Amino acid sequence: MNLPWAELFLGALQGAGADHLVVSPGSRSTPLVLAAARLGLASHVLVDERAAGFFALGRARATGRPCVLVCTSGTAGAHYLPAVIEAAMARIPLIVVTADRPPELQDCGAPQTIDQSHLFGRFARGFCDLGIAEASAGALRALRRRAAQMAARSRWPDPGPVHINAPARAPLEPSAAPGPDEQRMIDLAREVAAEPLTRPAPVRATADDDAIADVAAACAAARRGLLVAGPAPLARAGEPDASAAVLALARATGFPLLAEPTSQLRWTGRAVPAALCDAFDLALRAPAGAPNGRAAHGAAHLAAPDLIVELGAPPTSGAWAAHLARHRGCTRIVVAPHGWLDPSSGAALLLHAEVGETCARLAARLGRGGPPGEWSEAWRAADRRARACLERAMAAAVDGAGAGQLGEHAAVRAAVDALPDGALLLLGNSLPVRVAGAACPAAPRRIDVLCQRGACGIDGLVAAAAGSASATGRPTAVVLGDVSFAHDLGGLAAARAAGAPLAVIVIDNGGGRIFEQLPVASAPGGAEVLERFFLTPPAIDVAAAAAAFGLPCARATDAASLAAAVRAALAAPGATVVHAPVAPHSARDVERAALALLAGEA
Repeated sequence: MNLPWAELFLGALQGAGADHLVVSPGSRSTPLVLAAARLGLASHVLVDERAAGFFALGRARATGRPCVLVCTSGTAGAHYLPAVIEAAMARIPLIVVTADRPPELQDCGAPQTIDQSHLFGRFARGFCDLGIAEASAGALRALRRRAAQMAARSRWPDPGPVHINAPARAPLEPSAAPGPDEQRMIDLAREVAAEPLTRPAPVRATADDDAIADVAAACAAARRGLLVAGPAPLARAGEPDASAAVLALARATGFPLLAEPTSQLRWTGRAVPAALCDAFDLALRAPAGAPNGRAAHGAAHLAAPDLIVELGAPPTSGAWAAHLARHRGCTRIVVAPHGWLDPSSGAALLLHAEVGETCARLAARLGRGGPPGEWSEAWRAADRRARACLERAMAAAVDGAGAGQLGEHAAVRAAVDALPDGALLLLGNSLPVRVAGAACPAAPRRIDVLCQRGACGIDGLVAAAAGSASATGRPTAVVLGDVSFAHDLGGLAAARAAGAPLAVIVIDNGGGRIFEQLPVASAPGGAEVLERFFLTPPAIDVAAAAAAFGLPCARATDAASLAAAVRAALAAPGATVVHAPVAPHSARDVERAALALLAGEA
């Protein structure tokens, strides 16, 4: 009874566009696994549900298509929760299918049985329980409809994870000779499978003409406007190029464009536009005046903006958040297709619309922009000064480093510079995404950047990168810290399933060094507390960990060897771990030195 039911269900998911499975096997999911094999569905098998969840998340993030997770009953599904949370917050389509025990085994002490209803709470965009397999045409049609509904709900109107609970009654395996009931199920399932499957029309967030006119008028009237681009999704095949539309809007308005690496605007394959400011985080950190009486050269001394247009998710930059707090009187417009993306609670308008389409319509309405004004030139000068100070601070750090003391900024730059055009780059949270923002300027090359800025966690990065590589076949690199690496050792099993070239670049700075740049580091008794509770160096033998999963590992102690290791790793299929020990305090020291230069103290 279970196998035809499961085949019909998975076939409907496949017909709805969810045609790839990540399976963590167990007894209760036997019908689902057998059905996947019978249907010839593309599948990866990963025993660890936590790693499997992030692997599926990585596939879905890279493709924009829902990936299907399948596990057994009990606590297995609970291990998906971190990936489900990230999918919910980052709006990534994901379909979680948890096999379950039948109703008569609930609440009676049966083994491997928990209440799986609404297991993921409000993080799931939808939940349904399929019920026990039933040989009736109505039940079978409803089964297909539910599959199509849940696949659609994972994508529209608000993308995210959905949860389908699939109880099954023993026997879980098909019998050699089907009885009358089983044969009736087989025949009915075959008939229903031949019927058309409902196909929902996609829903896209589009601004009405009046809203576009209002925003265009605000841009035309502004004298000190800013465009700010935070984390953005990858460009999808067949969809308009959002990056081109954003750059067109920057030209039409003449506004400076503050773009972090995750915005998909730093490495578009085109010439770098003059409006793009890639050192804005440091520029905003500069004090308004230097102690020696000279004017500081950062952005803090500039006049307050009169209009801010934020595109997509909030930027990673803490300096940008502080800048907003200082200028709450400024009119701010947020353009994003989903969610209430206003952490500072100060936006004048939330325009729920696709960023690329909105920017293209605004640029068309505004027409060709004139030469940059005094405000834009001042911002560009501040950005150039910040970039120059960063370069000087990084060069001094390299000159002052001893043997084996590669700096963190130099390491991240070497890794990114070594990527081939067309590569995928996943930037880990905490320090890597911030260091990349400072160390890696815009350039006329093509790199697509992935990040897990939904919930901003450090977990699952290796498995997620493996999933993205598997889905796209593109050379993929993940740059992460040693603590993040320790959080996802199980992801190395997923890395073996990447197929495409994958470089797992471990920037080993001896713990959570981002805390050295937070207020806790200067609090009373901060040094001892920082050392004991926050740095928490994992002290893992990175090469041994890689070897335990059968992966090669290269150790790099300078920028040249790191770049060579990354190029070698991405030249052939399969995963390679690249271990890059760096000077523990180097990220903090470079930032301090750059700020001192910018303030005119050096």
